[in-house]
Amino acid sequence: MNEFPVEEEEESLLDLDEIKQAFGIDAWNIVGPDASSSSGRLSLLVDIEGQHYVLRERSEGLRDEDRQHRYAFRDFLHKAGIPMPSLWLAPTGEPMVAIDEDVFELEQEPTGTEFSTQSQLAWVSAAGAMLARIHQAARRYPGPIHRWPSEAHIGGVVQGYLNLARGKAEEQEIAAIAAALSNWCDQWEAVLPSSMVSIGSVRGLPEFHIHGDYHALNLRFDVQDVSAVLNWEASHWEKRIFELAYGLFYFSALDWQPQTSLTKPLTKRGFDAERARLFLAAYGAIYPPAPQEASVLGDALNLIAPIATINGPLEDLFFALQGEGDILIDDVMERLSWATALPAWLGRVRRTLAKMWTEA
Repeated sequence: MNEFPVEEEEESLLDLDEIKQAFGIDAWNIVGPDASSSSGRLSLLVDIEGQHYVLRERSEGLRDEDRQHRYAFRDFLHKAGIPMPSLWLAPTGEPMVAIDEDVFELEQEPTGTEFSTQSQLAWVSAAGAMLARIHQAARRYPGPIHRWPSEAHIGGVVQGYLNLARGKAEEQEIAAIAAALSNWCDQWEAVLPSSMVSIGSVRGLPEFHIHGDYHALNLRFDVQDVSAVLNWEASHWEKRIFELAYGLFYFSALDWQPQTSLTKPLTKRGFDAERARLFLAAYGAIYPPAPQEASVLGDALNLIAPIATINGPLEDLFFALQGEGDILIDDVMERLSWATALPAWLGRVRRTLAKMWTEA
């Protein structure tokens, strides 16, 4: 128990006042916590002369990361017509302020509606088309190449996630879940080597700076189109096929429900075929595949799926989720069954997925 809550509140207000002054703002009103944030860092909704902004503490990012890339890249894309909220510029002209070791951003509150699976299917097409527009624009970005360190490359990341899963299987006290999780690892480790070889054998796969975290929670929609693309912190240089694979997974494999921290599979097996077709057709109509690129889309899905699955349908087995109580064994086993069957399912439909992209 804190015996001096008033003093703690005053200290907090003084800290916010220092941030406000650093941004060159005379007055603002604190509306309340930013309901869309789940990072655990400071994220407040503030009112400045009738306009809402989100005040947030900037994520630390990767070691030795070029922090200026995210600002330069998003500014370039914004000027190229990609919709995103504007950042408040401090008196220095910088889109952030530093207070001791902490860095803060002030971004316009995004307009539009959050995605849910019950939304109109046109939004799936809109998400695919917007990703293609981002990628087309990114090809022309004149800034320096921003690469992540080697340990953050896709092959190392997916192996790290599988190692994490192995460890969780050994720690799991429920025998059925432990066995199913171990089997899930076996299925993915059986297909990953050949997928990595397949992707490596295709020369000239398009590479440029990607968004890096393109999923439903980072988009807002109006009637039929994307009204805002959010959260550019993970932008880096990468083969575009990996981000396309992530987008396809997120918009055709998962069931997005508002106010729910766990995102479950959308179907009993694999992806929803119509959503996959809509997403790839919309993307392909703007940015078709390079020679042989569509043939390795299934391999790219093999590489990203374990990562997306641990951060999605199996998240409660690996990370503490706000508002989630005790897990239900039947529910977990059902999700594990879906995840374990996914490598074989992807193997069966790889030609179909390639055709969806090439015949857009």
